[in-house]
Amino acid sequence: MDRSLAAPALAASERFADLPSRANDPNLSRSMGDAACFGGMVGCGETYFSAFALAVGLGETAAGLVASIPLLVGGVLQLGSPYAIKRIGGYRRWIVLGASLQALAFLPLALAAWNETLTLPMMLIIASVYWAAGLSTGPAWNTWMEQIVPSQHRARFFSKRSRLQQTCTFVSLMIAGLILHWTSKNGIALIGFAGLFCAAAGFRLVSAGFLHRTREPKTKNQPIESTTKPVADLGQIASTDTRPAMRLLAYLVAMQVFIQLSGPYFVPYMLGQLEFGYGVYVSLVAIAFLSKVISLNFWGRIAERSGASKVLWFGGIGLVPLASLWILSTNLYWLALIQILSGIAWAAYELGFFLMFFETMPANQRTRLLTYYNFANTLAVCTGALTGAAILATLGCESRTYYYLFGISSTGRMLCLGLLAGVVLPKGSLKTIRMRILSVRLGAGSVTAPITASAEEN
Repeated sequence: MDRSLAAPALAASERFADLPSRANDPNLSRSMGDAACFGGMVGCGETYFSAFALAVGLGETAAGLVASIPLLVGGVLQLGSPYAIKRIGGYRRWIVLGASLQALAFLPLALAAWNETLTLPMMLIIASVYWAAGLSTGPAWNTWMEQIVPSQHRARFFSKRSRLQQTCTFVSLMIAGLILHWTSKNGIALIGFAGLFCAAAGFRLVSAGFLHRTREPKTKNQPIESTTKPVADLGQIASTDTRPAMRLLAYLVAMQVFIQLSGPYFVPYMLGQLEFGYGVYVSLVAIAFLSKVISLNFWGRIAERSGASKVLWFGGIGLVPLASLWILSTNLYWLALIQILSGIAWAAYELGFFLMFFETMPANQRTRLLTYYNFANTLAVCTGALTGAAILATLGCESRTYYYLFGISSTGRMLCLGLLAGVVLPKGSLKTIRMRILSVRLGAGSVTAPITASAEEN
């Protein structure tokens, strides 16, 4: 593993080493180590899948599909995770297996980058393995963390853990961008990608080691809620108590379709049409990422004072014009401003949605509904991306076609607000919830997952 990439993650982990000692629980320190290494993997790994697809010659449409279709595979396979956990014998084994498989998924990509050849089907298969391993362990990880982290330490612990992961993700993202910038200037960009993917594999293997060393709780593991009885479950979910959550889910799905109509194609538009270098690309990604992280605290205070529904509305309205703003100018300062606004809007949208979603669902159905959310979300991602790919394939990969995608995306987002207007959103008791960053995307439309045990009440 590249020592220059590993150092920031390990240093950041040591920075928080005093937290577990106060809680007198070594499991917490191992979870912090996992967070640091996981952030390192995200920053130099999947974030660059689309850029790698372009660099290896797969084309602009393929680069968009690589960022979306594999998510659907992961969303489908995670529905069977309860069966897998029972067969494999516990949460820890299943989670460690998924982490190890994620790490191994980077190795064929590194080999392909070294050999300077890769087919689109193989790229999609490898990315699908990566996302299947990651998403299928998500519900189990959430339940496991609720058992491992003492309730009296959760708010402080998950706050620090989230900041640690964000820090390591950002540092890794920037270092990886500098490496790609330097290697591309010297005509060896694919060697740079090979190094990054090896580093990402190393980070995740170390992360798996931390997870493996985490002690099982003394109490017997509670099984994950079954997601294999859809007819009975949907009848229960359609009850009065969960109807607002399902309406929120409908809004999310519709919004995600139109977001992904354009979202996966910002990278090929920048690197292919505008011919920006990797330095510009990672700078714009970093601006959006920082804007999002910084504004989360602000939106958390708004949620605490005025309710999560207002935050969700701010975010939903803020997302509407973002795609179409790319049509107005290609000036770097203008694009940087768009990224700042994007980070602010995405922070409000994600925080507001997750707070309202968790507030409107009964506690005993959270894991089940979160699993359904993951599946519906990834299905929407795939639907939007395939529609965008069809438009590009029909009209050709040129600037005007991208402008069509951006315009249609903004129009659709505006129409989706009609779904949100019909949802009765109570003023919830939750003031914040922490999230795991699973992927960093251009425009701050990152793939995130809520940490259920981190929910704080007013």
